[in-house]
Amino acid sequence: MKQLLFLVFAAITGSAVIAQTTKRLEKQTDAWGLTYTYTGEVKNGKPNGMGIAKYASGNVVKYAGGFVNGFYTGRGTMFFDNGAFLTGNWSNGKLNGKGANLTADGTLYAGDFSDGIKNGRGTLIYKDNSFVKGGYKDDKMNGRCINLWTDGNIISDIFYSDDKRNGLGYQYEAKSKTTYAGEWKDDKWVQSASPNFTSFIKAPDFIGEMNSSHVLIGSTTAKGFLKDTAYYYDLDKHRRYFGYYENGNLKDGLIIRDDSTRFIGKLDAVGAIGYCYDFKFNNYYSEGNYKDDHLDGDITDIDLVKKSVYYGNAIQGVFTGKAYFFNDKNTMYAGDYLQGKFTGTGFRVESTGRNVAGTWKDGEAVKVTSITTAAGEVIPGSPKTFQEALNFVIKTYPDNFDDISGSLSDDDSWLDAFSDTDDYNDIYNSLITFPGTTDADKIETDFDENNFYVAEFLSTKDGEKAKVKYNELAKQLTAAAIANTIIKKPVKLKGTIKPANLSEDKTETQFDLLTDGGEYDKFHVWLILEKDTDDYYTVMLKIGQRKED
Repeated sequence: MKQLLFLVFAAITGSAVIAQTTKRLEKQTDAWGLTYTYTGEVKNGKPNGMGIAKYASGNVVKYAGGFVNGFYTGRGTMFFDNGAFLTGNWSNGKLNGKGANLTADGTLYAGDFSDGIKNGRGTLIYKDNSFVKGGYKDDKMNGRCINLWTDGNIISDIFYSDDKRNGLGYQYEAKSKTTYAGEWKDDKWVQSASPNFTSFIKAPDFIGEMNSSHVLIGSTTAKGFLKDTAYYYDLDKHRRYFGYYENGNLKDGLIIRDDSTRFIGKLDAVGAIGYCYDFKFNNYYSEGNYKDDHLDGDITDIDLVKKSVYYGNAIQGVFTGKAYFFNDKNTMYAGDYLQGKFTGTGFRVESTGRNVAGTWKDGEAVKVTSITTAAGEVIPGSPKTFQEALNFVIKTYPDNFDDISGSLSDDDSWLDAFSDTDDYNDIYNSLITFPGTTDADKIETDFDENNFYVAEFLSTKDGEKAKVKYNELAKQLTAAAIANTIIKKPVKLKGTIKPANLSEDKTETQFDLLTDGGEYDKFHVWLILEKDTDDYYTVMLKIGQRKED
């Protein structure tokens, strides 16, 4: 049944606005008294909104979803290290309402929960492809339940108590064509009796048959088509079908495939329709509205390999609309999807607590509104002045520009500006830009000896224009006052300006930052005017360190 297209499942997502503050919070406590680390939306100093709880010990790996005052509330999913998961609607830290649970032994339950345990109506499908559909109380089968046996030829409709057949009911065995009606106690048939309820097993037009191609149990029309409640096992295709039929077509029920997929929901002539559940072992779990056999509307989609979750809208099987997405790196993305890719406004909260908000296209930030660092400092995506941009870049240098580093870039056209550049360095798009640059600012780093920020201000064949830009930047660098949380007292950059020489391939002026601390011992700012073989002049800044330092 699964039709959802994962065009850019690991891409960034976001929301139209940031509703509230986002932070990383340590040593939070859940409803079971377990400690977790939180990243996500925060109000009044507590997890409130959407976020991720990451556990360092125990068999719980993480929870991704809604919170109210530190407790799981709203839509959410909990992952366990043994492959199990819980997903659905939470209240006060536990599942309450509709939900689903996969256990470590491969049993899938979809149905009602109360205070974290099965209570109400639901469907239990075992790893061996048998199932129980009926009532549950205090985490056990209670009330009338329909049970299909593992081999697929025995089905029962009996009252249960405390997980065992304890009461009146019916059982049909297709292999022997035998119907049992009577009373069971502790899972054993004890005597014949007449149950006081109507069952599909005792319908007037009931038939039961088993041959080399199928098992059929239920009522049929005059033309031999299944109707009402019935069960069909296709032995050739290894698929079991149970539920409500009309003229031989399953309209509402279960499809259990021996290749470990399960479907629960309604169907029409095209396929799945309405609210349905779809699951494949060690692969995916999906639930939500279907139309024309595609996920369409509000959905939950879980990648069971990556332990990632998507909550949001889909149109004809493609992520489109508002959404929250939690990836395998414990990063939360919130915002707009378009045709399977993150496009629109939104924000991303990383496991460190850094928040990047802005406008995105095809999963890339095209305009950053703001960056909130893990320490809570807000950096505008478009600094208003040269000095403001310079200060933000210098502030982030000691951490390899992490706070302003965006996605990996494949643009290495400017690497020859330093002849000793390491071919193995990574190039990232900067999330902020200097005013007046002609190309996207870049960050090159090997996280060790080479770490620098690159801003190109001019590329032209007019040498005189290049000289003017070079001199203009020299004045701005000389005038800039540098101060941040590390450099408490404003200081000036120090350097002897080399006059621009158009007859040389490169003019380079180095500025140093002399401070009392050791954070900037190897730090420099290089002002460069460079001429290439096509007589194009490029004026740029490089900020950081290189390996000869």
